[in-house]
Amino acid sequence: MRDHLCIEEKCREGIEFNKEFIEENREYIRSLEEDEKNGIQRKPKDNQSIIEGRYLSNFLYEIEDIRAKYSLGEDISEIEEDFHNAIYDLEHIGNNEIGYIFLIWMISLGILLETDKKNIERLNRVIEKKNINDSVIDYLLYASDIGYTKITNAYYKENPYAKTREIIELAQTDKKEASSRLKTYMEKEWYKGHYDYEWKNAHKEPGYVGYWSFETAALAKILELDDTSLLNNNHYPYDLAHYKNSMIFKPISLSEYSIENETEEIDEIIEGIENNPLLETIIPPRWHSFVNELIHDYENMDDRSFYEKYKESIGLGQAWFLLQEYEQENEQKNLLGSLIVFAMTEKGYILQLDYKEDLEDYNSSMKNYWNDSSTKLVQFILDNDQKYFALVPVDENIGDMYEIVVKEVK
Repeated sequence: MRDHLCIEEKCREGIEFNKEFIEENREYIRSLEEDEKNGIQRKPKDNQSIIEGRYLSNFLYEIEDIRAKYSLGEDISEIEEDFHNAIYDLEHIGNNEIGYIFLIWMISLGILLETDKKNIERLNRVIEKKNINDSVIDYLLYASDIGYTKITNAYYKENPYAKTREIIELAQTDKKEASSRLKTYMEKEWYKGHYDYEWKNAHKEPGYVGYWSFETAALAKILELDDTSLLNNNHYPYDLAHYKNSMIFKPISLSEYSIENETEEIDEIIEGIENNPLLETIIPPRWHSFVNELIHDYENMDDRSFYEKYKESIGLGQAWFLLQEYEQENEQKNLLGSLIVFAMTEKGYILQLDYKEDLEDYNSSMKNYWNDSSTKLVQFILDNDQKYFALVPVDENIGDMYEIVVKEVK
């Protein structure tokens, strides 16, 4: 077992169930494709949409099987077939939404398994269709030497992935220091950065198959970092990072791209939160436009439309896995403050800590987004076991944010 929090019997049962479901889906896809060819429509929903939905289901089953087999301690060669099948199914999901985490995992697995470059190119085409704008994905694709040249300074999920930039930049001049930063990232930041995905107590739930930071291992492999300190880390796939050692990576320095992209980001800033100007004392200008739109949409959209729009960008689909769960929680329309906190945590502005963690250990991780103005520390009080902190201008009188109490930390 690589993840001793997994229940072996349950994992193996899950793999067998998934195998049956995948085969049933394949049979159903074949029958629907035959119907489509013959002009037969048996369901109210069109054949192609159903087919693409079944491909998506199979992809998710295969990703789960990869994680389960790795957690169980299976030989890594056992997951290669699942990986190849997952690429094929991913290519056929049409316009169905797929989470960022699954896409970055797939590219990282391709690097760790040292798959044929043609498979990385196939994954790149999927990324292009999904219009994902993310620096980590860009870096992985560029380093894979498939002719990829786009590099952005944006992060689809800033917390925790923006922190990988420090690891990459340190590796250019000091691999020992970069290895130390890698260790800190994996031990204190990576898993915690996914608490909004409800990972924190996932190991207590039925069907837990482990969570592995494939992308961190891929970065360590590319950068040739010493990761021996992470040998027994419950989320670092050490065996995968050392599975093969023949792939040649293309060198790149992120510093070449930082100035240009930072200028583009500043040019896009639109100051002012028309739908609630009082929040301008809490929300830095770079996110005024985003928060203004979020407020407008929350107040004017129905639950389904709002959920579908924001389930990825602010982690809505992870906080409430099902639309019905979100609708039930939002029955009193009293979630806007919480949603803004989740969104700003996702952007990296608000620092999220577990109730057991000490703020002093993370002071260096907090950024000043107020043009280097003097700031003070405030806490956002939510009804959960997490703590949320941010730096705001020192002279501002901060009020509550909708249902969320905001208090100054002395």
